[in-house]
Amino acid sequence: MPLVRIDAPDSYDQDTLTALGDAVHQAMTETIDVPGDDFFQVITRHEPGQVRYDRGYLGITRGDGFVVVAITLRAGRLYQQKTALYRRITELARDRAGIDPADVFIALTENQPVDWSFGEGKAQYLP
Repeated sequence: MPLVRIDAPDSYDQDTLTALGDAVHQAMTETIDVPGDDFFQVITRHEPGQVRYDRGYLGITRGDGFVVVAITLRAGRLYQQKTALYRRITELARDRAGIDPADVFIALTENQPVDWSFGEGKAQYLP
């Protein structure tokens, strides 16, 4: 049910971006009860200047490896689950993809069951 969008600089190679996507998925399965086969991601590389950000916002020093992880998911997770998710994504991004945790920006957008169609023009989550 989560849809993950990852925006990254084009300096990252495909192996790094695959490892980052896998890290995000693993973190979701470990912290917010996402099934292992619930895997939907869009990963986009951007040329310099196409992703703009403040390198020091909130006292966090960001570098050229800045990535955006945007996750759309059904509402209902607890604050503790969300903060565990953020922490685990950055740990795994560092360990599996070599990405500095300071360069990982995460945004969650919650919605309702009616907001999803997985194909065939149906809202599979509705009764």
